[in-house]
Amino acid sequence: FSACSIERKLALEFLRHAENKGVVLVVPPYSMEMYNTNEYNFDSVSLPENFPLNDFLFQQTRLLKQVSDSVFLENYLNSFIAQLSKRGFAVFLPDDLDAFRNAPGPHYVFKVAQLELAESYFPYLVEEKIGKEDFRKIFELTMVSLQNWFEFEALDTAWQKVFYAENAITDEFNGEFITDNASGKLVYYYAMDSLRVKDVYQLADDVGYLYAGYLSDYLMNTFIEQHYPKEIKASQFFHYDAELKMLFPFEGGFEEVSKPQ
Repeated sequence: FSACSIERKLALEFLRHAENKGVVLVVPPYSMEMYNTNEYNFDSVSLPENFPLNDFLFQQTRLLKQVSDSVFLENYLNSFIAQLSKRGFAVFLPDDLDAFRNAPGPHYVFKVAQLELAESYFPYLVEEKIGKEDFRKIFELTMVSLQNWFEFEALDTAWQKVFYAENAITDEFNGEFITDNASGKLVYYYAMDSLRVKDVYQLADDVGYLYAGYLSDYLMNTFIEQHYPKEIKASQFFHYDAELKMLFPFEGGFEEVSKPQ
């Protein structure tokens, strides 16, 4: 980076002064939907009328049927709020509405509008050419994915945004070709570390941490854009790594989507 870049100076100003960061009211979701999105072949003619297909499919999940939505949400929100607070934001919940209104600084409302947790199979393809032979095999890994929609509002400037983010975890898979001593042929040996329920709860912790960083980065880069000289346009935006306490070129973050009508 150029040590004297305007963008970098503004990013540091945002990070160093709590009054620039503001006050965030975090509105939790009412619930979280959990689905089995694996494909099954059913003869719809043979299913009785009003058959609870979604409930039936959910009971076929390996992991999600064991997951408590309340525990997942608690891990998610606690991680999100703790990380926002660590980054210098004053964070409130709806029960603290009066304190939120009276707190100094820019006021924001961040609503976790919709969460969907889904279990599915992830096709992992192993393809290798061994001499004149082609090896090709698909392994079915379990994948758990989380889709998120957020409504974000700046009360002082009356702008509203809708954000989307998605993250997933899968079974860990490792394999290699080894020559079999007895036959002299190449054999594919593999090991799979299957997902467990604790990994799903860890996903909640991880994305809470990640999305707090996304929100902080969004506000930091908005600050840069708003305070940049009007005659020129900012060309560099940043991601702040709270652990390393360093600025990096901005990548990733929330996807901004249109607000539903």
